Amino acid sequence: MKLQFLIFLLVVFGCETKPKKNFSKKAEEKVQPKIEIENQKFFVGDVNNDKVNDTAFINLKRNSETGEIECGEKNCAINIEFKSNISKISFDQSLGVFISKTEDLNNDQANEILIFSRTHEGWWNTIYVFSFKNGTWNEIAKTKAFVSENEDFENRIIKENGNYYLIGENQWEEDSNGNFKKVMIKI
Repeated sequence: MKLQFLIFLLVVFGCETKPKKNFSKKAEEKVQPKIEIENQKFFVGDVNNDKVNDTAFINLKRNSETGEIECGEKNCAINIEFKSNISKISFDQSLGVFISKTEDLNNDQANEILIFSRTHEGWWNTIYVFSFKNGTWNEIAKTKAFVSENEDFENRIIKENGNYYLIGENQWEEDSNGNFKKVMIKI
């Protein structure tokens, strides 16, 4: 009988629920991240052949505590905008961009720019070459690249045997030194 009483007390007091604490309204509110608007500009030369150098503008909403880009409900879209009559370029699923001017690479008498779009895959960027002709942007080359330092943005366009190539890396294949194998995309 004593053992049954002891088990009964253990069950009753072991299952005791504590009353819910009364939190203030402020504590119940969701903590909002600190968002900073980050404005970037890149000088891209005379894109539209009006004899005036152009600038690409990007406005990002960045969480100042985590450093991450604040995304909309569906994606992390980034818009690259220009002044005058130059249409914008949009990227879905991008965490940031770096833009560099380059020369006319495909001899179409239009101006090209090089865009590095940071992906969700760590240090991997997607590199694009866009050409501005007849008032619209056209993607003329694309590859992936491992970018970890500033010099990794350089020397991505080479000329060989009269042709231009966009240089990237194959993220699934390594050379004998353990480096990612180079990829050459003809422009």
